[in-house]
Amino acid sequence: MSRTERIESIIARRKPLAENINSIRSSIAKISSAYERMTPLCNAILNDESIASEFPGMSEILASCEKPLNELQRLRGDLSLIQNRFSRDTLNIAVIGRARQGKSRLLQTITGLTAEEIPDGDKAFCTGVRSDIINDSNLAEAFAQVNFLTERQFIDERVAPYFRDLQEYKPDLFSPSSVYDFASMRLPEPGTFKASPEASTQMNLHLQHLRDLQEHLPQYQDYLGKSPIRIERSKIREYVAQDNTKGERVYFKHMAVANVEIYCAFPNSDAGKLRLIDLPGLGDTRKGDTEQLVKALSDQVDLVLFLSKPSSTGAAWQDNEISLYSQARRALGDKLPIERWSFWVFNRDSRKGADNLTQCELLRDSIKGAQISVADTVIANCTRREEVDSLLLDKALDFLAGNIERNDSEYAGHLQDEISRSLSQLKENLLRLHDITREGRESDDDADMFDSLFAKIWGKIKRGIQSCVGQGSELMDAKNTPCEPLKERIEAIFEEAESGDSFTFNEKTIREKYDEYGDTISVYPECLHILRTQLSSRMQENMDYILDDVMTAMKDKFGYILGNTGKLSGKFGCENHEILGRLTEYIKQNNLDDRLPTILHGLELLDGWRLSYRSFAQHRIREALNCLDPLDEANISQGTPTNPAQVLDLLQDLYEQAIYEMRKRFDGANGIYPEPNNAAFAAAEEFKDIMIRSGSDEDMLRNEWRRLYRPIRGDIWPEEFGKTQRKRDASAGIRGHLHEIDGILQDFPRMKGA
Repeated sequence: MSRTERIESIIARRKPLAENINSIRSSIAKISSAYERMTPLCNAILNDESIASEFPGMSEILASCEKPLNELQRLRGDLSLIQNRFSRDTLNIAVIGRARQGKSRLLQTITGLTAEEIPDGDKAFCTGVRSDIINDSNLAEAFAQVNFLTERQFIDERVAPYFRDLQEYKPDLFSPSSVYDFASMRLPEPGTFKASPEASTQMNLHLQHLRDLQEHLPQYQDYLGKSPIRIERSKIREYVAQDNTKGERVYFKHMAVANVEIYCAFPNSDAGKLRLIDLPGLGDTRKGDTEQLVKALSDQVDLVLFLSKPSSTGAAWQDNEISLYSQARRALGDKLPIERWSFWVFNRDSRKGADNLTQCELLRDSIKGAQISVADTVIANCTRREEVDSLLLDKALDFLAGNIERNDSEYAGHLQDEISRSLSQLKENLLRLHDITREGRESDDDADMFDSLFAKIWGKIKRGIQSCVGQGSELMDAKNTPCEPLKERIEAIFEEAESGDSFTFNEKTIREKYDEYGDTISVYPECLHILRTQLSSRMQENMDYILDDVMTAMKDKFGYILGNTGKLSGKFGCENHEILGRLTEYIKQNNLDDRLPTILHGLELLDGWRLSYRSFAQHRIREALNCLDPLDEANISQGTPTNPAQVLDLLQDLYEQAIYEMRKRFDGANGIYPEPNNAAFAAAEEFKDIMIRSGSDEDMLRNEWRRLYRPIRGDIWPEEFGKTQRKRDASAGIRGHLHEIDGILQDFPRMKGA
């Protein structure tokens, strides 16, 4: 397997790890959300003086939970870094160093690009724009994608850092909130800071950078917030440098650039999927460079090349080099120590007759004494391709191929250990919370009181339900009597029909039908269809509302018994038919179906009992309308009328016959008028039989009612059990949340490869 193939294999094996980490981050988010949903209930308990003492230590437990939860949130951020690491399509090498150490020359040598694309620092025109150079062996010509800052990023990353330093010496100086404010603000004059000479110099340099940004804003402002653009090789310098190749300061676009991605074919044919990250040269007065470096190293870099070029006249480890190393070490800290993924490169310079090889060797040999630890050191002339390839690039790529999976495993293992510790602490505290919310045994006195109160209310419920359908009850008295609202409505329809007001035809309308159809054969059947449809539709109007009202009135009677007599309104908040649905929902939501099967059956039966026109009246009405059916034998036998007058006469006769037939079906002993009341009484009787008799097993039914009342006794008898009930409800609520969190913890994924 070639090195390129090995690198591609490593990248491919990283992808599933990124998915695994995403599931871990999702699980942490679920835990936090579930805990946040539980917290208001805990706080309500602590603020309720009547029950707070029943939950000893809750406040301390919640405080103890905060540490592991905060730690998990921090780790979730760290996980996003390693997730980015595993999601990349390249292996990334970052080159960092102080300004003017040969960093740009090294990148030119590795990539085959020139100072036109990677400006070097000989003439001090480095801009701090980050450039990523990506190897693509299939490219014939290099190109770049330029990514621009948003206006918000420009203020936060390029402007605000200077103001934070300046404000230390001038407290009334605030960072602008927008690009418009920055353009119009008046900056302080140099020398206005009350500080030491060294600090004043630094502040004046900060002001100069701000003046440059402000002065040239018109030349680059239009690029802020612009979508990425692709540019050809010859245009790259315009976006990354401030000077042209002659040293003339003519470019200002770089001030709006976030970073540039350059795609080219590296001269080394076995470089594989490699990305070189050119981070800003450190050591000048630009603000934000160090922060940008640490951020990049945290999630975008697999190998760091520290670069320094010792002077040929003498060399010693400089404080700024040691500081640079310390800053880089901050990126991942102990999660993956920098010595596991860094080289120190000493840039050998033998130009102009002077050779710094001795100084390079001196610093290499004394590196440990400077408290710097790296995986390897290299001395190479960064301007010579063969030397860079053989001494540095090949070594770096081989190091990545041989060590990156070990580094990934160590990084993942460190995070897994931290996650496991935090989860263990959280579980321990949640277990304590579960213990103090565990439902204790009921005292003998409370049990005796409940038994006594329940016995009384059970008797009242039975008598109340029985009274709804017993002798002298409204429902029984209404049985077999007409439903007056229904009768009033139907009689009004009949009177309207009999008066002729609802008969829609006359000779004129029938002649119009003749004109429309052009023959006499189709008119009569069509008029019959129209009459039949009109009558059928008229009978349906508002019928279901009337029938619903009959059933609702019946259900209201039982709702009153349950809510008022049975005191269930204390829990469910109503004393009418609505309590049937609320009780049903309560039983199902609390998984009491198996413990209260008879009660649930009765409630669902009554609550779902409906009367409709279609179910009890429509078939009778349609039967009465057969005389208006052109296919009815009577109509067929009498033949088709031959003129409008005959059609009108026959239609009137059949219309009156239909009304007569419908009246017969509503009136009389076997008519429809009493049926709504009869149906309501039948439903009520069946509900009674289920809810208070249920066959002959009264003890079984009584025990169901007892199981219904026991958990809500505090709502039913607040003076006797109110406090106990509030504690029980609060405990049950918290245990519900704890059960949810425990489920997430049980399924919490481990990090693969750790």
